[in-house]
Amino acid sequence: MGKAIGISGAGFVSAGGLFSFRRRSLSTRSVVKMSQEGKPYDLLVYGATGATGKRTAQYLLKNAPPELKWGIAGRSLEKLEQVREELRGSVEGGETRDIGIVVGSGDTSDEVAKAARVVATTVGPYTEFGEPLVKACCEHKADYLDLTGEPNFMRRMIDTYGKQAEENNVTVLHGCGFDSIPSDLGVLFLVEEAKKEFQCGLSSVTTVIEEARGGIGSGTIASIVRAGGDPDSQDPYGLQKDYPDPEKVTEAFPDLFGVQHVPEIDMYGIPFFLSFVNTRVVRRSASIFASERPTQSIKINGSDAYCSSKFLYKEFLGLKSKTSAYVGSAVVGGLFVGIGLALKSSTLRNMLYKGIINNSWKPKEEMVEEGRSKFVLVGKTDEVQPRTLVAEINMLDPGYGETSRLLAEASMMVALEKKDLPAHALGGGFYTPATAIGTRLLERLNEKADWIKRVK
Repeated sequence: MGKAIGISGAGFVSAGGLFSFRRRSLSTRSVVKMSQEGKPYDLLVYGATGATGKRTAQYLLKNAPPELKWGIAGRSLEKLEQVREELRGSVEGGETRDIGIVVGSGDTSDEVAKAARVVATTVGPYTEFGEPLVKACCEHKADYLDLTGEPNFMRRMIDTYGKQAEENNVTVLHGCGFDSIPSDLGVLFLVEEAKKEFQCGLSSVTTVIEEARGGIGSGTIASIVRAGGDPDSQDPYGLQKDYPDPEKVTEAFPDLFGVQHVPEIDMYGIPFFLSFVNTRVVRRSASIFASERPTQSIKINGSDAYCSSKFLYKEFLGLKSKTSAYVGSAVVGGLFVGIGLALKSSTLRNMLYKGIINNSWKPKEEMVEEGRSKFVLVGKTDEVQPRTLVAEINMLDPGYGETSRLLAEASMMVALEKKDLPAHALGGGFYTPATAIGTRLLERLNEKADWIKRVK
């Protein structure tokens, strides 16, 4: 394993990068170069033994700058070491790359939060497994990012740890994957475009998921089951309650049941299962921008704004054919109603959840590699005679490829550039990708992948 390096007598870091908080006798001691705030890592990926965590770590291995001290974390040393070897073998010259390992123990995640300035976690369902790490990060001053698509979990974490995050200057960002960065940053992009070209805000944005092709794993389905039966997931204002008068900032649009035509792009919208989280996150962004706390130059009810009245956000799956849309709406709507009724029963909900967990699966590699996704966003200016802006976001497989890229890029940005981000001006608290990282992440994604573009 290499020579051991002592840290505060509480554990050790090996030459290969192991950081375990189980006490051991150390034969060799030397100085460990710490990151800022006296922590050995800038960034840790928690849950790296899972499919999404491993992909996130692989993205970091290929794209992280040399100055970023990062590692992988979890509860099994054996599995983490196996992942590290797989990662090293996945890139040319990888056998010499230093990938740190942090092993947590017990029912808390204190060890992980103590070891890094930023923690990115892929361990879900978050309603089931997420709280200990949120708690630990807020206590030990580690910024936190996750992939949760569970509004009930977000609401509970905001209510429980919001004050502590503010006091300890900890940035907490939920929804840093396919749900909900494309929706959140897509709206921000159109807001910036309207401000630049028309010197006005937007009254509405409609997002149409034109393509979502790829694999979906059991963890995603389990998260939907866990969140679906909770009232906080159904409340359209559920993520805005800690900001005053949310109804004055955004207009709640009921989750779509039926078909809606989007004439600007000649597509028909039907219900989309992720809209119940994406719409809430975008509305939270609007509320944060409308608050008195400092952020970017965008402020609702000011000269630079999402809008000067209520902001309307809608999102659904798009189809070209009107007939296909009505058939699809009937099928999807029926499924939503049936599943919704089933999830209202705690007994059925728990039975379904346990069945998924006990029979977990992940998609085949070729499904992930061949997967693609595309969002089209239509914005309306807040003017007497509204003008239209249209943007496209082209992405990888939504469940794994794009999600791991988005989490990795957002995490690196918080770890390396926080002082230059809106998050620094905002101070500690629970924010959204658009409000905490903002246009800088849009720039980075476009540099790497030509991610979003204006088409009208």
